[in-house]
Amino acid sequence: MVASTINRRSRYREYAQFLRLSADRLDMAVAPGRLEHLRSKVNAERNMFLAWVIIWSVLALVCVAPLVMLLIAHMGLPAPELIVAQSDVLYSQLRIGEEPTNADFVASGSALAFLTAVVIGYAPIIVYGGPLNDIEQAHQVLRSIERG
Repeated sequence: MVASTINRRSRYREYAQFLRLSADRLDMAVAPGRLEHLRSKVNAERNMFLAWVIIWSVLALVCVAPLVMLLIAHMGLPAPELIVAQSDVLYSQLRIGEEPTNADFVASGSALAFLTAVVIGYAPIIVYGGPLNDIEQAHQVLRSIERG
């Protein structure tokens, strides 16, 4: 698995570097089909990373909701009345006495799931930062070539 990830990463870096170096030499009149093919590949790569970040960001927000609700109920933080009521219900159902109970475990699990989702969501952007910049440069050059 590690070998395939390393191989895929090197292929991706080579592809992005090729696009960055060759995009400014393309001529729309000479190869419009090839230009459209390159543009569609660049857009597909950009959209894949955007979808990845959006999906994991939404998942992170969903994961942090129970933690926020428990904090609102426990600390009396200001929030809209409906959210305060729901937070109090959740807190009362999970909290029993002064011992560490389900509320503490739910809060800990929620925080852990939030951090995991954020790391998984943004790690590829950090790891593939150089190739993503190359893809963005190629996208901008291809758009300027297509415009005129």
